[in-house]
Amino acid sequence: QFLTCWIPLDNLTLDMSVLAVLEGSHRMDRPDESGYTKLQNTYANMDVDRDKLQGTGWFTQDPMEFYQLNDVSKTEDTSAPVWKTTAFSAGDILIFTMRTIHMSSINLTNRLRLSCDTRWQPANEPVDPRFIQQDKKMPLGHAETKFGLYAKSDDNIEDGKTTMEHWREK
Repeated sequence: QFLTCWIPLDNLTLDMSVLAVLEGSHRMDRPDESGYTKLQNTYANMDVDRDKLQGTGWFTQDPMEFYQLNDVSKTEDTSAPVWKTTAFSAGDILIFTMRTIHMSSINLTNRLRLSCDTRWQPANEPVDPRFIQQDKKMPLGHAETKFGLYAKSDDNIEDGKTTMEHWREK
């Protein structure tokens, strides 16, 4: 029952790195219905922290790879998986489950795409210690960004990471 709420902070056209979801992937917990048996038994059961996943944490950089994983013979829908997206207006909300496969398209513009995402769960469910500890402090393993933009400069930035200052120079 863990939900993600994604909110674009600006109007986004399809060429500005919009979010896309893989149709039917929200039903991966019912692989016989969704056709994602192989995906459910592999990637969906991984835990980035527990399994000490190396690299980006992404399943693939090739969205077409999901076509090979969908077992359409177990579903009534015999078409290949479809990535769904749209243009978004500032303040739109896209809500999806923890198991919904999603990605961002490539930003083909010179504009920075800004968005906010938050996670929600019922208050009566126990807090997953990977996301926040009972004392409301972030777990040590999540205290800093591992991938993406950093908020402050550091002369010793690892390869593949960047800072807001570097982004502004581009």
